Amino acid sequence: MQRRMVLTGMVALAAARIARAQEVYPSRPVRMVVPFAPGASSDTLARLITAKAGGPLGGSFVVENRAGAGGLIAAQAVARAAPDGYTLLWGGGTAVTHAVMQANPGYDIFRDFTPVTEIAENPAVLGVRTASPLRDMAGLIEAAKRPPGLRYGSGGVGTPAHMAAAALLKVIGAEGTHVPYRGANQATLAVEQGEVDFAFAISNIALPRQQQGAVRVLCTAGSRRMTALPQVPTLAEVAPGIPAVTSTSSVVGPAGLPPEVTAKLHAAFRDAVQGDPTLRASLEAEGGEIILSESPAAYAAAWPAEVQRLRDLVRISGATIE
Repeated sequence: MQRRMVLTGMVALAAARIARAQEVYPSRPVRMVVPFAPGASSDTLARLITAKAGGPLGGSFVVENRAGAGGLIAAQAVARAAPDGYTLLWGGGTAVTHAVMQANPGYDIFRDFTPVTEIAENPAVLGVRTASPLRDMAGLIEAAKRPPGLRYGSGGVGTPAHMAAAALLKVIGAEGTHVPYRGANQATLAVEQGEVDFAFAISNIALPRQQQGAVRVLCTAGSRRMTALPQVPTLAEVAPGIPAVTSTSSVVGPAGLPPEVTAKLHAAFRDAVQGDPTLRASLEAEGGEIILSESPAAYAAAWPAEVQRLRDLVRISGATIE
C-alpha cells in the first residue's frame, strides 16, 4: 500500500511538471510596472503600447504604477521579482539612471535585469514660457551669464532633465538656481506660470504644450535635430560636449527570464508598433523616434553605451542625488 502511494505521488508530480512545461505563455495577465504616477506621460505611453501589444502576445497587460524615489522603487521591485515573464518594468532607462546616480541602488544593472526590447526614444527639450523675453538659445545663454543667473526647473534632483540643465550652465560658464518638482509635468507647468525661467522636459510633454501656445522650445537634446522641429538646434550644437539626453520607451524583466518568453515579448511589442501606422504617427508627432530593437540581444548590447552616456552626463553636470 505504501509503495502504491509513493508511485501515485511520483506520477502526480511528473504530470504537474509536464503541465507546467506545456503551459502556453502567457496564461494570465502580465504585470507592467510603470515607475511613475497615473497620468504621467510615461504612464500614458505605457498603457497605449501595452494595450496594442496584448494582441500579438495572445494575452493582456495590467499596468501597475509604482511611483517613488524617481523610479527607484519600481526598478528594485522588478529586479527582485520572479523571472517568469509576469512582472516587467516599463522604461529600462530609469533603472540605468539610478545605477549611475546611486552608490547602491539595490541592484546591479547588468546582473539583475533581462533586456526585452527598446521601442522608441524621446529627446529632452528646453522650453521657456511663450511670453518670455528669451527668444532663442543665444538670448538664454546671455541672460544666464548675467547675475543672478536663471531659475530652472526639473522633474526632480538627479533626473536627466536636471543634469541636462546643470551641464548646459556649466559648459557655458553660468550659474543658476535649480527648482525641483515632483515630475516633468509639474516642471513644465512651472515654466508656463513663470515660476522658473526654463526647464528641460521630454518631448512628448513639451511639444503638445508648444502646440497649445503655452511654451516655446529653444533647443532639443537628442543626438540629431528632431523631425518635428527641424529648425530648432540641438543642445550639443549650442553647448558642444554634452551627450544626448533622452527618455527611452523600453521593456525589461528580472534576470533569468526564459529566452523563449523574452523572444515572445519582444516580438509582441515589435508587431504592435510596426503593425499600427496610427500609433507610429502619434509617437513621431510628439518627437519620438521609433527605434525597435532587432532582438533582445541587440538591446542588451546597447546597455553599456547607455550607462557610459549617463556617466558622462553626470561628470559634466556635476549633479548628484542629495
